[in-house]
Amino acid sequence: MKVVFDNLFMDFGHCSMNKKKETLCGDFYTAADNDNETTIVLSDGLGSGVKANILATLTAKILSTMMSKKLPVEEAVYTIASTLPVCKVRKLAYSTFTVFQVSNNKGYLVQYDNPKAVVLRNGKNFDYDCKKLLIDEKEILESTIELQENDMIIMMSDGVTNAGMGKTTGRGWDRKDVIEFCERFYEPDISPQRMSAHIVSACGSLYLDEIDDDTTVIALKIRKRSVVNIIIGPPKEQSDDNSTMRLFFSKAGKHIVCGGTTALTVGKYLNRPVEQIKNSQTDDIPAMSRISGVDMVTEGIVTLKKLVNLAESYAEDNIFSLDFINKKDAVSLLANELFEKATDVNIFFGNAVNPAHENNDLHIDFNTKMKVVRRLEMALIKMGKKVNVSIC
Repeated sequence: MKVVFDNLFMDFGHCSMNKKKETLCGDFYTAADNDNETTIVLSDGLGSGVKANILATLTAKILSTMMSKKLPVEEAVYTIASTLPVCKVRKLAYSTFTVFQVSNNKGYLVQYDNPKAVVLRNGKNFDYDCKKLLIDEKEILESTIELQENDMIIMMSDGVTNAGMGKTTGRGWDRKDVIEFCERFYEPDISPQRMSAHIVSACGSLYLDEIDDDTTVIALKIRKRSVVNIIIGPPKEQSDDNSTMRLFFSKAGKHIVCGGTTALTVGKYLNRPVEQIKNSQTDDIPAMSRISGVDMVTEGIVTLKKLVNLAESYAEDNIFSLDFINKKDAVSLLANELFEKATDVNIFFGNAVNPAHENNDLHIDFNTKMKVVRRLEMALIKMGKKVNVSIC
């Protein structure tokens, strides 16, 4: 997402569950950037499965394209009505939608038949004004919100408010109860991804894990950029150690060191000892260390391979953000920093030969490590992070 105002930008989180036995979700979302404006659309197609997915996809694509080009909402709604295929059984062409458009410090919200979006300000529900429009016999809610730092906007399909209907909640999960849930889980540094995962996970529990309706949550948060710098391996030439370390530590943000040899190089540069953190290892994840002046120090390739596997799972199924929320091993702590907190990640990849890898069964060379780093880079980009890789 782009910077929206005053060096703030809109962070994005998404989580979704398909209706049971369906391979395609009847909900669909899309995002479009245009100049200094970002348009997010969440649409819910009539029914479920393939037909619902087609309806939702067409609706979201049309709305995001037309509204990002400054066309009026009336024209977009008329276009949707004339474009959507009609269901042969129900004789309806129907798809609900929520649109959130950000430009400068203003949010423009357009809603049709989805549960009304929730806005949290300072962790509490913010009651925004809505104007009712009648367009093509559809009642559309239109709102303009002056945005502030840390505002969180939560968009949802009716799979959320239908959660547990006839099972655990009688008539479903009322919006006021959804708001109370969001307020309870809110923390100043919570990521929109984690908030959306919390809500969808709760819906799964209310459905007793038999999902009766496609369920999607999109959470957006207005926040400052957060930079994480991570160095993996010392430079190829030892003579470049000091210049690389100067560049690494000159970068604003947090500083993370991966690898034993790298840690020794950093410790030498800072003239500070490398101390192992007792009881920080698990059966399959090596221990962490500490260096004064460094935010985190981990082992190298074993930890990174596990981190990359987790990153790829997280990028595919965002509810994974709840799997490592309270764990304290090196992989989970790295995941929290890179997946949940960071907006920008600078990776310094040193290609020095590690003598410890030359005479063992790991067969770790530059190309092997480079593939791991590239997989991490791709997963982080898929999460919406801005990533820069420098080889030293």
